[in-house]
Amino acid sequence: MTRSKPLLSLISLVLVLAVLEGVGRAVVPPPPEMRQDGFAADPVLGWALPAGTTMTWRNRPAAINRLGLRGPEPRPDAQQTILIVGDSSIFGDGVSDTETLAAQMNRSLGPSVDVQNGGVPGYTCRQSRILIERVMTELKPDVLIAYNQHSDFRRASSEDRVIVAANWGALGHTGIGRLLSAGMLWNRMRTNGSNLDRSEYEACLTAMADAQRSTGGKMMFVVPITEVDFPDSPFYGEPEPEAPGKRLTDYRASMAAVAKASGALLVDGPAVTIAAGLTGNGALQDPVHPTVAGHAALSQGIVSALRDAKWVGNSPSKR
Repeated sequence: MTRSKPLLSLISLVLVLAVLEGVGRAVVPPPPEMRQDGFAADPVLGWALPAGTTMTWRNRPAAINRLGLRGPEPRPDAQQTILIVGDSSIFGDGVSDTETLAAQMNRSLGPSVDVQNGGVPGYTCRQSRILIERVMTELKPDVLIAYNQHSDFRRASSEDRVIVAANWGALGHTGIGRLLSAGMLWNRMRTNGSNLDRSEYEACLTAMADAQRSTGGKMMFVVPITEVDFPDSPFYGEPEPEAPGKRLTDYRASMAAVAKASGALLVDGPAVTIAAGLTGNGALQDPVHPTVAGHAALSQGIVSALRDAKWVGNSPSKR
């Protein structure tokens, strides 16, 4: 009789899991297999850029290379490779292929350096990490630059279930994973939480830097620009309405802390943009997306930091 108790417990657990799996599949719909916005459905990331095609986003064509990155194919003749990851600000919402941050850096750095654009609209740090893992074998970037913050800090909404599901990996596609994802999203929305809370954000940036360092590469973080950074904004100097720990300044402090702890370079995006003589209206199309001039100012600031650190143009490597 005693021996049967573990068996009964196991059977009960299996039955509970089976019920939860069935309820999850019946109640929570799976992510769409076909998307109508030009993005490709992805079972892990939720969505991805359609590799090897030209998509239309924000009324502009965007050429996507075979790795699923915006811009030209990787150049095998380049001596150094730089990969920039982030969300729509890095992808280049509202600007052409030749006007993105990556494209402008390519022109500044010359033919010996290949800068690849890993920005995808809506991506959090966790999604960017998965993207990096997928392209790492071929690209092996000498320098990895992360601009992830806006989509991590942004308050979760009902459209963000796929972001939460991506956090569960393969489990996110099961009925139980759907229930967990829906529950987590509901709780984030109930508490006015971000897509990634501050501790999750710090952990993701740290893991990104550690992974890059383990390959012998270098890491740079760039503080994104937003409308509150510029004196011509009506919100300039105003206290943030969120509670401590949930403010944009807290996320920026997290990025700075991770950069210091990991030995990464930190570029203050707002500072280099203002130093270039831009106002908010000149640097931004809306609260977060850079104009062509904004991309240019960020490009100049990043390239200067890379050169000052002697990370480019000195003893180039081919990893």
